[in-house]
Amino acid sequence: MVVAGLLLLVIELLLVLPRVLRLTKRLRELNLLLDNSLRLTNHELQLLRQARLDMHALLRPYRRLQRWLTHPLTVALYASYRRRATARRSAARGS
Repeated sequence: MVVAGLLLLVIELLLVLPRVLRLTKRLRELNLLLDNSLRLTNHELQLLRQARLDMHALLRPYRRLQRWLTHPLTVALYASYRRRATARRSAARGS
């Protein structure tokens, strides 16, 4: 009885072996594909980081200009000019 059980186990292993071999081959292929995709993704991320650094350097003068334009004293000066211009226009219409 033990010998029959062992014989059935060996036969079962021989029947399963081709599937296991195909699965291991497929697993190796998928691992290679995953490694390649990961390498390409890392390369693209590096390109994006470099582009972001370049954009940051190119926009530096505009950020300085934006800081000047949104400064409270600049905004108050512009509002003052606008009030004067409005007052001049209303005075010109009234005359």
